[in-house]
Amino acid sequence: MADPTVFNWSILDDEGLSNNTNMYVGYDGATETIDALIGAWTAGGGLLDAIIDGQITGGSITIPLIPNGAWKDAPAVGNNANQVMVVNYNNDFNSYATDILIPTYKESILTATRVPDLTDVAFAAWNTFVVTGYLTEVFGNSRDLHDLNAVRSAFLTTRKVRNQRRKTIVTP
Repeated sequence: MADPTVFNWSILDDEGLSNNTNMYVGYDGATETIDALIGAWTAGGGLLDAIIDGQITGGSITIPLIPNGAWKDAPAVGNNANQVMVVNYNNDFNSYATDILIPTYKESILTATRVPDLTDVAFAAWNTFVVTGYLTEVFGNSRDLHDLNAVRSAFLTTRKVRNQRRKTIVTP
């Protein structure tokens, strides 16, 4: 299994320190559902809770995905990962914007004044996916789980990419 799914439980101790435990899991992706994975994570958490003194405060399930064969085979020459387009979205519940960062944006979706062209066909299709959703079942949300409904603003910035170049130290 090259890219295993990972169950993670966050554990808090009596001194307020947090730690994690991870477990790789295998399953038949053709028959298992996300709800079944969540059920397995919950059941495993119950069994873990019985053998620890700490409190399980949450966790996650990481499901690695392989790229679609129709996507690019290699990156095109252009922007680097630290060159980012920030697209802020509104929701109907509060005044806070939800940003989605798009690294290595295409220069072709910018106007002559170097701002994102919201009317560009590819960019408009992305925004429709975020706001309207995929088959009306999966759609963009804020951190507060409120539906995103429109682009508020979009601009370009540069962001630091952590671990951009990892160094290997060889000791004799």
